Amino acid sequence: MKLRIHIAAFVSAAGLLMTTTQTSLAQGYDSPLTYQGLNHASLQSAASRASGGISLAIRNDVSIMFSNPAQLTSLQGLQFSFGGVQQFKENKQEQRYGGLQTHSAFSLLMEGTTGSVSDPDTVYNPPPTASDTVQRPFDSIGPNWGRKKNKTLPLQAFVAVPFSLESMRIVAGAGFVQYANLERFYQNNNCLSPSVLSVLDSTIRTGNLNANPYRTQWYQYYQQREGAIYGYGGAVSVALFNERLSLGVSGLYLKGSTDDNEARIGRGRLAFYNNYLRIDKYGMVNYTKTGTSDYSGAEITLSGRYKGKNFTAGFSVKPPTTITRKFSMSIQSDTVTGVYRANHRADSSHATYTGSVSGEDKTKFPWRGNIGLAINLRDNLVVGVEYEIRSYASAEYTDANGIVTNPWLSFAGWRVGAEFRPSDWLALRAGVREDAELFEPLSNALRGEPQRYAVVSFGAGVNFAGAKLNVAYEFSNLKYIDTWSNAASINTESVNTIIADVSYEIPW
Repeated sequence: MKLRIHIAAFVSAAGLLMTTTQTSLAQGYDSPLTYQGLNHASLQSAASRASGGISLAIRNDVSIMFSNPAQLTSLQGLQFSFGGVQQFKENKQEQRYGGLQTHSAFSLLMEGTTGSVSDPDTVYNPPPTASDTVQRPFDSIGPNWGRKKNKTLPLQAFVAVPFSLESMRIVAGAGFVQYANLERFYQNNNCLSPSVLSVLDSTIRTGNLNANPYRTQWYQYYQQREGAIYGYGGAVSVALFNERLSLGVSGLYLKGSTDDNEARIGRGRLAFYNNYLRIDKYGMVNYTKTGTSDYSGAEITLSGRYKGKNFTAGFSVKPPTTITRKFSMSIQSDTVTGVYRANHRADSSHATYTGSVSGEDKTKFPWRGNIGLAINLRDNLVVGVEYEIRSYASAEYTDANGIVTNPWLSFAGWRVGAEFRPSDWLALRAGVREDAELFEPLSNALRGEPQRYAVVSFGAGVNFAGAKLNVAYEFSNLKYIDTWSNAASINTESVNTIIADVSYEIPW
């Protein structure tokens, strides 16, 4: 018995170590925390975010330097800027189940409604069989969950100064920014492995299940990541041809860390027979993985701007770059290795494991960028349109074992915004932009399409005695549905964000 327990502990530990480097093929997207969140690049300028994320229509704003460094030539003096962001996020998941043919008790277990079903009458003649027995869960976990999270983060600190060199106007600056917000939370209370509800992989096999039942582990899974990557760097912009043409370049050294947490709570083992199912605890696994990830890398941005009489056209591109992650996690697990009856009660034997795992992986980003046009409809009204391209389908993730995969989908979307200045001291802004999570929902009708959503924003800027306050508000509501053979998981993420920065300009 001891030998069997030690073998089970070893197999359980090996499985946990493998989940740090490969995707687990089970219901619920219970993939380990690796590259998640790296595609969530931050926009630093409150004025730009209030205007839908456009940059060409934003003038005299030092905080635009890392998204469009060519725009620095619009600065009129030495400028300092500081800012931050307050984010209110709500995540939730709702699950809906239909009847599973020949196994009606399945949906009752998944929905947590077996409490409304009474046990069969034991004096019934003929007596009840195994198919009449009501199977009840070992816990009170329901299918749905919700979570709210508020976060305050520093967003930016900038300084830039214009000067002349042989009749060329040059603006140089330096800054500290939040490069990417890596906050993440996901949970699924009804994960199954093997995934008996998968449309794309497999479902319950047919045949004589009474002699050879189909077994699957049922469990809850969640993962959480908290932290961000920050950038430290500088930018320079040069104005040419009477300042009609501006070229700029910026560079960032990237550094950051996150706290990572994953957990699996075993709920039981389901055994499917021909027309009924049973639940027991054999093979049930509980584990927690906690640790940290440290990120490093560098990024360059190149941009250009041409200014006409009533319009401005430009581009901004980011060459390929690589972000390296070094991780270290501690693992604790408990596996049920046997189920038996002792002293007229059910009991079980367990194997426990405590260990750690560490390593390094890399994510290589391809070329990405945007092109745009800003039009001055009036002296005090400018409208901007930009088209962003993220060719992330060619991004490469190299895991700790050297295996290369392409984890994301590509995305291209529009950004539209406007700025209206009713007076010299006030600017009103509004806009909307397309954004996307670079995965597709399970059984997506449009294969290869990422999950898109809109970000709506508005804000204002106030100038007084050389000081300027920019405030922006953003709202987004991401919703997608994972579809199974007889079920659907409805996932939503609502985000309310307030961004503010304060700057001061000294005439130069």
